[in-house]
Amino acid sequence: MRRVKLPSHKTKIVATIGPATNSRKMIKQLIKAGMNVARINFSHGSFEEHARVIEIIREEAQKLDRRVAILADLPGLKIRVGEIKGGYVELKRGEKVILTTKDVEGDETTIPVDYKGFPNLVSKGDIIYLNDGYIVLKVENVRENEVEAVVLSGGKLFSRKGVNIPKAYLPVEAITPKDFEIMKFAIEHGVDAIGLSFVGSVYDVLKAKSFLEKNNAEDVFVIAKIERPDAVRNFDEILNAADGIMIARGDLGVEMPIEQLPILQKKLIRKANMEGKPVITATQMLVSMTTEKVPTRAEVTDVANAILDGTDAVMLSEETAIGKFPIETVEMMGKIAKVTEEYRESFGLSRIREFMEIKKGTIKEAITRSIIDAICTIDIKFILTPTRTGRTARLISRFKPKQWILAFSTNERVCNNLMFSYGVYPFCLEEGFDENDIVRLIKGLGLVESDDMVLMTEGKPIEKTVGTNSIKIFQIA
Repeated sequence: MRRVKLPSHKTKIVATIGPATNSRKMIKQLIKAGMNVARINFSHGSFEEHARVIEIIREEAQKLDRRVAILADLPGLKIRVGEIKGGYVELKRGEKVILTTKDVEGDETTIPVDYKGFPNLVSKGDIIYLNDGYIVLKVENVRENEVEAVVLSGGKLFSRKGVNIPKAYLPVEAITPKDFEIMKFAIEHGVDAIGLSFVGSVYDVLKAKSFLEKNNAEDVFVIAKIERPDAVRNFDEILNAADGIMIARGDLGVEMPIEQLPILQKKLIRKANMEGKPVITATQMLVSMTTEKVPTRAEVTDVANAILDGTDAVMLSEETAIGKFPIETVEMMGKIAKVTEEYRESFGLSRIREFMEIKKGTIKEAITRSIIDAICTIDIKFILTPTRTGRTARLISRFKPKQWILAFSTNERVCNNLMFSYGVYPFCLEEGFDENDIVRLIKGLGLVESDDMVLMTEGKPIEKTVGTNSIKIFQIA
């Protein structure tokens, strides 16, 4: 039997696949570098291209004996610039530009916008943000099909980048017909999770879940992306309905005062932790590595702080999609996580414990609290968690223990979706496995030796599906 070496870090890494990384060679290197979740951004590319990438990810992960979940990120209700000649244009401060709804190729003076009602959303004097707020324009004139603006803050504008108009109201559904088409494609190609963009209320999440259920794909995760003020106001209901959360700081930092973002990030992560829902922190985490081989000190601190806040996963966008150093970026993320996790328990864990003391919950929640008490008292090497849905493993993961949580399930999708949760390493086993099978497996993989102490969660009586209701601590024979 092969021997398994667990990763050096428990924080999961989400890497976006794009032109820089959509080859078989690069996907293989990303997996080896530590990519746990491959994000496919459906705002770009064709279905044919995405189908090929999904196939390559599955094949290369299998060859490397690594588990990689696939996240299909929906475009959602997003106004974007169109195609620009040469892929990008450099906008300079003081220059005049025309934003047009006509189907043209963009250049230094004309920027196409893919939303026909765009001129109706702005008035003279309004501010328009492009590319997550890096580029700022001020409206000078509005005509039937175009908006004339002056550049207040310039920079490189790439094709298909986002357009933000704070306070503008878009009178359309959050989940577009294109999103439903993409979800159908994702289901057909075995994608593990859906990233639901521009969620405004719990009804957006329920609508996506209803579509998945009607298409016999209710086990596909729905990750609600928090990137609008409405989502922040309705966060508790959204969190309750969604399978996971992504804090998409790019649009969120434009749609609301940017100085509020750091504290908001901490609050949302903590709430997600409390409910045992995986949370991804995203956008501009190591963005300088898109062009540079070494990140800024501020970026390294940002990644570390997100981990200390309690995030389950950290995400790379343009860094791996179009960047010059995608492999080095994933490796750097892993290095930061490894060092930071050594100090994670002293940051925030006590606050979660205090909260859980006054929060009434289920038997499963009570069991996970008992596990934390046990591992603080006894030298436990691993937490072993047989699971049908992954819920028990996620409830333990919210406490961010120093031990790996080894999860065992008969469901491949459950195992894949545990790749979003901090410190969980899943194994997919045959139906009817028991405690002895688990012990034989981890001994055979070289994970434990005789006399190692482990903790196992159980459901008793075993022959009835009552869920996890007890724990067992024992030495490996």
